[in-house]
Amino acid sequence: MSRSRGRRARGWPAAGAMCGAVLACLMLLPLSDVRGQEPEPPDRMTALGTPELRAELFDSIIEMTRRREAWSPFKESGMAYDPISEMEAVRDRVVNAETEEDLYYALTLLSNARRDSHLYLTPVPGGLPGPTLPEAHAPIQVRPDYTDMAAPGFFVSGVDRSALEASGLPGADRVRIGDSIVRINGRGIPEFVETFRAWTRHSALQGLYWRLARDVPIRAPATAPWMYGETLDLELEDGAGRRYEASLPYLEPAEVSLELGEAELYPGFSVVMERFNFNVLRPDDGRPIVLLQWLDFEYELIQDVVDLMEYAQAEQILDHMMVIDVTASSGGSRGAYAIQRLVDKPFRTTFGNVRISDAAIEMIEAWAVEPDRDVPEIYGLNESRSWLHEWARSNAREDIDAGLEYTRATPFKLAHLPQEAQDGILQPAPVHFSGPIAIIGGPNGGSHLDQFVSMFADNELAFTIGMPTGGYSNTWEAEETLYFPGTAQPIVQFMWNIGHTLRPNGEILEGNAVQPEVYVPLTRENFRTYHRDLLEAAIGRLGRPVS
Repeated sequence: MSRSRGRRARGWPAAGAMCGAVLACLMLLPLSDVRGQEPEPPDRMTALGTPELRAELFDSIIEMTRRREAWSPFKESGMAYDPISEMEAVRDRVVNAETEEDLYYALTLLSNARRDSHLYLTPVPGGLPGPTLPEAHAPIQVRPDYTDMAAPGFFVSGVDRSALEASGLPGADRVRIGDSIVRINGRGIPEFVETFRAWTRHSALQGLYWRLARDVPIRAPATAPWMYGETLDLELEDGAGRRYEASLPYLEPAEVSLELGEAELYPGFSVVMERFNFNVLRPDDGRPIVLLQWLDFEYELIQDVVDLMEYAQAEQILDHMMVIDVTASSGGSRGAYAIQRLVDKPFRTTFGNVRISDAAIEMIEAWAVEPDRDVPEIYGLNESRSWLHEWARSNAREDIDAGLEYTRATPFKLAHLPQEAQDGILQPAPVHFSGPIAIIGGPNGGSHLDQFVSMFADNELAFTIGMPTGGYSNTWEAEETLYFPGTAQPIVQFMWNIGHTLRPNGEILEGNAVQPEVYVPLTRENFRTYHRDLLEAAIGRLGRPVS
């Protein structure tokens, strides 16, 4: 997603993820502005500061968060938490930090307390040094068992057998694919989930469990180094119910080569086109099916979709049924552009708004004077950003002057439709697929992926099966370099979610991903054939006549 200027403004999001006297009041709130003022002498100031300065810094962050953040009631009720209260609970760790490393990771916990997958810290010159421990991987892959959402489990889904055996560590050679994990570094699973939840950026429980499992083998730099030992120590249970302990080495990521329990995702299908954002597969037996293994929504998507449509026309497969597997995808942008070529019906796109604050005003004012880009027009895309610039000069300016809390909702980022198009309806491109569609979802990715799936589901364009996507999407983020109040000492760059993504059904999307029509959780029992089972179920559903 895009961010503001330092406060820094950036353009459309990558993988990857809008908006007098009123302005003066917003910009001059006294306690909450942490921009530098009179510099302290260098020998008296460090990025650690003093307890008093850290307390002022903490209060400033809380105040900025209160006035900038675009909260999601769906997320807060779904996970039963209050973000400001959870932030306040970190106060003592910030104020009592004894080293710069302590302060950096205390601020990490402060940021994570909002439970937003998009928000993280960035080190700045002259500020806190940030992570120093390099990322390392134990030679296994772990996945969550979603059998019981109230009591998640974890199991081994892949191993590097050679690395485990070569380590010589106790029990490492006993680890097998499918073994259940009972304890992680001395913590039972409930304690592990609660402890590492605070270190794991997430916006929904399914996504939290996915990321916790993914990170079990990883010594992640974004987590404080004192949370790890020299080895990954596990208690496991094998298929016969026997428990054993194993210590696993941490290795350079490039040294780990995994054998996976689900060795083949789509038996009977072959890849006919590989692109950056998706792979195209077709069945070996000639059935009229197109399988898209969706991977990303990066800039190359424009040309990748052009290539897909040229291939589909040449092969005369535009009327084939289509299954889109998004379980391995991340986010980005331009999903509606792709959908216009995958469907044969008009559909409503996602919308967005911005919470009006000092950060949003600065961003909107920058867009108002930004020149249009000199780029060619593409059906369904406004790459010149002229619609965004016009909105910043007109409706957004009016909303600021009117003292609204949020700007009026517009088609998402004005990327596919101008502000006047309040119905949000997009038409299929001149050349498009026309067969029935199914989407296989999962919690690995989110952001623009959440929007992509919601446009299909809320417009009844596709049958959905599997699990919800990650459930994190907003319009824009603002980031700003923090300083100790009253000084020129930089600390770190901090982020805020300043706007809502609105699904085609009108609901806030953050923490509110599409729930599939047929929910099939990933479990220890089904993971070896999970994708092929969902693919077969999707094809079976599409192949049945609609009554």
